[in-house]
Order: sequence, then structure tokens, then C-alpha cells
Amino acid sequence: MIISLTGKPCSGKSTVAKVLKEKYGFKTYSVGEMFKEEAKKHGMSAEEFNKFLMSSPKYDNFIDDKTKELGVLWKKENVVFDSRLAWHFIPHSFKVFLDLDEEEMAKRLANSDRTGKEKYATTEEARRTLISRFNAENERYKKFYGVDNTNMKNYDLVISSKNKSPEELADEIYKQYKNHFKI
Repeated sequence: MIISLTGKPCSGKSTVAKVLKEKYGFKTYSVGEMFKEEAKKHGMSAEEFNKFLMSSPKYDNFIDDKTKELGVLWKKENVVFDSRLAWHFIPHSFKVFLDLDEEEMAKRLANSDRTGKEKYATTEEARRTLISRFNAENERYKKFYGVDNTNMKNYDLVISSKNKSPEELADEIYKQYKNHFKI
């Protein structure tokens, strides 16, 4: 059974997916990592690549088609898709949204050890970049797929990652996942 894990930037999606893998034995698949690799191949930041994709959806289609394909292939396995849109492309998944306020998102990004173009002089600069990226992504999703990533009705579980450890989040997600699939 599949968990599609999405949420705000820096909300802990990848870390929570890793905990679900280590603690509960899930496979993990990061669509974001595939996206970042494509951006890097083009010499762009994630934000720049998002803007590029508005006029050239070729790479989005590749990533989305791969997500759909794996969603069907792994339907009966315990897999976490760390992805902004897996909830849409894998409708039979347990859909989780990790929420986080802008201030905490910016603090996490500004204090992270990410490499490359994601270095920021101030938390305000990080906040502006994150909000711009999140809004550009959602604009693209509306344009190409007719879906709104910010509509919380799309999800089976919405949970704030502020003031919660990745382990606490993973435990709550796993508990709700078992209830959802009646395991």
C-alpha cells in the first residue's frame, strides 16, 4: 500500500520518508530528487527549473509518467512516494500533506547544509525564494493538471511538522495509514 507524502518546502518530507523506511520497512521513492537532478543537468536551481517548466513541460511529463508507472507497479507494496503530486497520479495512495508556516520554512532552509545554489544570506531571502518556488509549482500544477496542491481536501491526512520530530510525524502517519487501509 502506498503513502504519497507531499507538503510545503522544508516541512520534512524526505526525512519523514526515511524514518518510515527505517522504522516501518517502506520502500521510498523521491520524485523531488529526480526533479533536482534534472534541474542540475540544466544548470538551474529548483526555482529556475520550475519557471522553465511553465513553457516546456517535457521533463514534468517524464517525471509524472514514471510516478504513475511505479504507482501501478508497486500498488501492493509498502512504498512512500516523496512527491508534490503523487497524491494526484496515484489516486489509490494514502495522501499525506506536511504543513509548515513560512517563518519556520525559511529558518529551516537558511540553516540547512544544502549545497549549490540554495544558500541564502538571510532567512527573509530564503522565505521569499521558498514561497516563490511553491507558488510557481502550484501555478504549473493548475495549468497542466487542473489541480490545486494547496487544497487540503485533496489529502487523507494534513499534519503540521512544526514542533514535531520526524519520528513523531512518521508514527502518526503510520497509525493513520493503518486505519485508512484497515491493516
